[in-house]
Amino acid sequence: MNKNEEAPETTVLFARQPIYDRQNRLAGCELLFRPCPRTEALTEPFDGDLATRQVLRNAFTHTDIHTVCEQTPAYINFTANALKAEIPFAPGDIVIEVLETVEASDEVIAAIKDYKRRGYAIALDDYRLKEASHPLLAFADIVKLDYPHYSVEEFAALVVELRHHYPDLTLLAEKIETQEDFLLCQEAGCDLFQGYYLARPTKVLSERLPDAHFTLLQLLAELNRIDANAEELARTIDNDAFLKRELLNVINSSYYHCREEVTSSSMAIDALSERRICNLATVLALSKLDDAPHALQRLALNRAHLCQGLADYLDEEPISGFTVGLFSILGAFFKSSPEDIFYNLPLPKVLKDAILEQQGVMGLMLSTTLLLEYGDLDDLDWSTLAKHGLTPEKVSQAQQHAFEKSDGFS
Repeated sequence: MNKNEEAPETTVLFARQPIYDRQNRLAGCELLFRPCPRTEALTEPFDGDLATRQVLRNAFTHTDIHTVCEQTPAYINFTANALKAEIPFAPGDIVIEVLETVEASDEVIAAIKDYKRRGYAIALDDYRLKEASHPLLAFADIVKLDYPHYSVEEFAALVVELRHHYPDLTLLAEKIETQEDFLLCQEAGCDLFQGYYLARPTKVLSERLPDAHFTLLQLLAELNRIDANAEELARTIDNDAFLKRELLNVINSSYYHCREEVTSSSMAIDALSERRICNLATVLALSKLDDAPHALQRLALNRAHLCQGLADYLDEEPISGFTVGLFSILGAFFKSSPEDIFYNLPLPKVLKDAILEQQGVMGLMLSTTLLLEYGDLDDLDWSTLAKHGLTPEKVSQAQQHAFEKSDGFS
């Protein structure tokens, strides 16, 4: 196909990698894209130019970029060719992320200068040099430092040198996998952080969970019993004054548009369904953990809604996808491993198998959710997903609907 021809309409899969500030507040999201023209072409070589063109044209078919990125800027990869195209987003909506493969030609520099003049922020991706010598540094607002590429000493020295030569630069440490990485980069002087460290449990120096945490885990297990009926679910909620109060406050908010005031847990279940109340009560119970960052709560919600959105396409759903997604990240909330958390809890075997072993159909839904979350789009098992009726179009729809639901859920 000629470079100037319009690409055929495609399904666009995307991964959203959150970017946090020094207080672990969401400061932006990098959006990674994988166009999927048709099922048999899913293994074709990745085309970065096509990916950028497709996202700028038709990636957001069910929701908008502001919802997907939670009202923060979207970091989008640009190749040299993509820099020459027009951008259908306002300067405050996106950060132009110049890929490390882009050469600093006169044409590229001219395009970057034009974008800066119009108010767009420019980021340099995957910075791996050990000195402040990149030819595009003078035009950058943000530099994304490839943290694993450096030793601790090299990284700290590079931050000092960049600060010396370009004091107005925002320094973003990427590929941060653990809390220890985050603290080291924070101490070095970085401003922003990208990676999966919030979802990784940090083991506390304790032989056992605090009593309050164990009590909360028991409540979560009781709320998510497979064999519980509506009356038992209502009783579980009613036995926790905090949970009942918060549930009724949320149900009676403008988001749910109830025709009459809901005054009991039983009324709430009748109004919204047993499963939706179970999901909402589970999230509200987790809000008791005052030390859990808000960004982690949002990450958990996004994972839970996406896992549920994928599971909604199954002919038979053995257990709530929402529960599988949410419980898969409990370790980060309680600073423990899933094995330690689940060991003494009366949780269904299908739930444990899905989370700990990624077994069964719900294990497939979770593994797919995690691949989408981490951006490993080329590792999706399309042949197995197809056996369960999950096409690229359905996966894409589930992604975007999950962000919409999370936006109104919290």
